[in-house]
Amino acid sequence: MAIDTIGPYAVQPIRDFLAGFTPVHKAIPDADCATLTYDILNWSFAPGQPPPCPNSVYGSVTIGREQGGAYRIRQQTHIGGEPTIFEADVICNSDDTLKSWTLYTYRADAEGEPIPISELRENWENNNGHIQSGDGAYKYRATRSVFSHWTLPHILLCGKHPLPMAFDLIQDLSLLRSNHKLVSDGSVEFSFGSCNTYVQSGEGILPVHYLLDKDRRPQLITFGLIAWALTDIS
Repeated sequence: MAIDTIGPYAVQPIRDFLAGFTPVHKAIPDADCATLTYDILNWSFAPGQPPPCPNSVYGSVTIGREQGGAYRIRQQTHIGGEPTIFEADVICNSDDTLKSWTLYTYRADAEGEPIPISELRENWENNNGHIQSGDGAYKYRATRSVFSHWTLPHILLCGKHPLPMAFDLIQDLSLLRSNHKLVSDGSVEFSFGSCNTYVQSGEGILPVHYLLDKDRRPQLITFGLIAWALTDIS
């Protein structure tokens, strides 16, 4: 795909990155037990540089799914100073909706150890739409099936849910965002082939675009000025 100053809207923020992007072509023996690893990119405003504006990698995220719907998530980002680590264990119901989860986030020191004042641990449960943190400090009421943006790439990879999907979102596993939908949005042509595009929209977020290749591997995910680019699948 020729990268111009307009480009398909689903990948406009990462046009600079796309010039050197190589998709992952590894086979997926079992999509229900796949581990997806992504680089996390941001878009940098460079007023003195001709478009497209540059992209840079500032972190990575690994999302592993086990048979039965258990997820292990680890994200590390680095924006100046010490890295920020986010870890979560998520248990889903048989229909992929969220059942319970724990999360742990912290800033790491120069030796990689947690800085105590930065540590946060939370436990959550979803009981038929009644969502509550373990200490009872936060309570939400969802009126639709509840999913997380961490689990949606695997849901698209497996292809078991008919589209469009209507659901409520737990953003960052701690904040309810209602009235979301996930729909097919056509295809985009690249030099390495075409990707089918799916778009998520709803309360509290900018649209999220998932770009899947012909084998349903989620190669690129874009949302606002941030994007994920697949680096490994196992």
